[in-house]
Amino acid sequence: MPPQVTAITTILQLIISGATVVTLIYTLGKFLRAPEQTQNDRLNSLEKRVDKISERLEDGDKHFQYLDEGSTITQQCILAMMDAQISGDNIEDLKEKRNKMQEYLTKRGIK
Repeated sequence: MPPQVTAITTILQLIISGATVVTLIYTLGKFLRAPEQTQNDRLNSLEKRVDKISERLEDGDKHFQYLDEGSTITQQCILAMMDAQISGDNIEDLKEKRNKMQEYLTKRGIK
């Protein structure tokens, strides 16, 4: 074999060996980063889930506040009716509570 062919073959073998080493390093790096990527994906998924849960909890708090307001107004109305039944002269308080209940019920549909 002529020396030029041997030199070209040697150069090609070096290029192939270098490419193989680079491929091995890249594959090793990818293999080593895989657990970190999996962990990051899990954390992102959990953060999204926590955000959704927090949003639902806030909605639940608003709903309970709404129920508490309705319960308070209803109890005030019942108390006013009981006072009117006992004394018979509690008409102004009854009208006031009725208006308050009517206002509450008309706003109830608005969230």
